[in-house]
Amino acid sequence: MDRDGFRLGRLEQVYLGPRSGSPTWGVVRAGGKQRFVPLHDADPAQGAVRITASKRQVRSAPTASADAELRPEFEGRLAEHYAGAPNTTRGSVLSVRRSRGVLSGVVLVLLGVWTGLIPFVGPYFGYGFGGTQPWSFTLDRLWLCVLPALAILLGGSLLAPTGNRLLGSVASVLAMAGGVWLIIGPSLSRLWGTEGVATPIGAPLGSPGTWVAAQLGFFFAVGALVVTVAAMAFGRLTVRSVRD
Repeated sequence: MDRDGFRLGRLEQVYLGPRSGSPTWGVVRAGGKQRFVPLHDADPAQGAVRITASKRQVRSAPTASADAELRPEFEGRLAEHYAGAPNTTRGSVLSVRRSRGVLSGVVLVLLGVWTGLIPFVGPYFGYGFGGTQPWSFTLDRLWLCVLPALAILLGGSLLAPTGNRLLGSVASVLAMAGGVWLIIGPSLSRLWGTEGVATPIGAPLGSPGTWVAAQLGFFFAVGALVVTVAAMAFGRLTVRSVRD
């Protein structure tokens, strides 16, 4: 596979370095033709070998017969090609290593699950707002907790496995929007009442210390953490690194 996960073909032959004895070049059968691919930094995993070059670079690489040994001049042409081949197609510009957003995506998924479940399981431990009855669904909880949780969860789920820069950026912004709503939603909700200022989230449970912890754990601290993680992921995805 190329660096973006596209299948190139079957690896038929491997050349080893004369001094190191480690793989240096390989021959791939792709489209009925033999293509030479670099194996210096290849990553063999799950029954496939992922190389650091793009599919476009492989298709435009110099060709020759797969002899028992590579001629030095041809090996030099291969090295020059893979070191300096242009990479200007739309797919390559939008492509990014899949590992770029994995950690941020997993963290956002966990925060989304927390945001969606804590209003319903918190009363078991005297932690939350409103009544002491767990799994009590209200429209206020839908707007203040469930919907932002879905936005964060969906954003994290799209961000973690993606190898597309645009999709990852959109997923980061979606999660960021959920985090922003967690921060401003409780304040705006006080205007929802039909008779002046209201508190749709309900009275806090437990002692004053628990009240503060509930506000942080339900809304403000979680929202700030979501915005931070999503913004960092968005920043990493919108910058083309040297590896890219």
